[in-house]
Amino acid sequence: SKTIFRLPFIHHEKDTPSSPGTIISYFPAPEARFTAQYPVTSFIIDPTGQILLVGTEKGTIELWHTGLNGNSSMSSPPRILQRLSVRHSFLKRARSRTMDERQDRSNGSVPTNDNNANSKPIDEDAIENVIDVDGSVQDDLALLQSNLEREVPHKHPTSKISSIFLSSHRPVHRCGFVTKQRNREFGTTLLLWQLPTISYDTSADMSNEHFQIMAMINLPLSVQCHPEVHYDGRRLIVFGKDHIGLIFLVYHVLSTRFDQREFQDTKLPSPRPRRLKCGGRSSSRGGGGGGGGDDSGGIIHLDPNGEHRIKLANRIRHAGLGGLEYYDYMCLTANERFLVVNTKTGNLIGSDGDRNASQGLLVIDLLEHGC
Repeated sequence: SKTIFRLPFIHHEKDTPSSPGTIISYFPAPEARFTAQYPVTSFIIDPTGQILLVGTEKGTIELWHTGLNGNSSMSSPPRILQRLSVRHSFLKRARSRTMDERQDRSNGSVPTNDNNANSKPIDEDAIENVIDVDGSVQDDLALLQSNLEREVPHKHPTSKISSIFLSSHRPVHRCGFVTKQRNREFGTTLLLWQLPTISYDTSADMSNEHFQIMAMINLPLSVQCHPEVHYDGRRLIVFGKDHIGLIFLVYHVLSTRFDQREFQDTKLPSPRPRRLKCGGRSSSRGGGGGGGGDDSGGIIHLDPNGEHRIKLANRIRHAGLGGLEYYDYMCLTANERFLVVNTKTGNLIGSDGDRNASQGLLVIDLLEHGC
């Protein structure tokens, strides 16, 4: 389906007698509807209640204004704010690089990126139709595709947007959002979408800017794995499985200039293995995530200005993580301090003597262990 409905809260009177008329009132008519360009595969609303993000099966994201105006009881018809395409974003980046190279060869100068062009809303149909204009355009697009494969290895940009993640307490224009795409052959790819400008002024109006892809993460996990993801605006946590076993990948995201100092170094240090004491038993942490040599965590930085908006903070392996088979559902929830997941090897952590349960929930204090 391409349609999402906005329904009102239902006012229930405990003493209201049941009758055909009152039963009908329990199924109110929609207050508004949002019709996406392609069939919807995911959606989420930001904490203000004013912005709805919609993911589609064609790899596009639509931002809608819900029509709700803060604390006011008045509402207006919903309207589309932005239409973003993963495929178009990478084609535009490749085209910009190609045109820069051509101009550089012709006059020896190095042009600047056109950020205004990158911030215009996307018309996916126009992108598809332009291929039929003439042969030269087809040649250019073929060249762009080759540049795309070489420079930005997103192997499945038109895969459906299976999930959208954003902060539960900060507006989407402040910290951006993360989209997840999964392909059976290439695994899972996360994209970090943010505004080009990060301001110290938290009251600045940024609603007129358009989201861009600032980083791509080709998760170094098993392609059969369906990872769980949590994003709070500052920390991105991935719970998945690689060739060794279950693992957490913890990334730090630059969404405010007050965290700028943490991202000053151009070469990010490799997380070092550490030992954690867990109920009298120790478990290894850090270090060898997907085979030991990759310090980036699969990150490819895509900010046109060269700024690094995300970095790998740590890899966590834990003695209490285990026992989950490929058919078991991995559960993850977190806040700014604690991380909670399900496990089937809780007996390896410790016991109080009377109880030695293996299945349960594992709670990790991220701040205590440097994440």
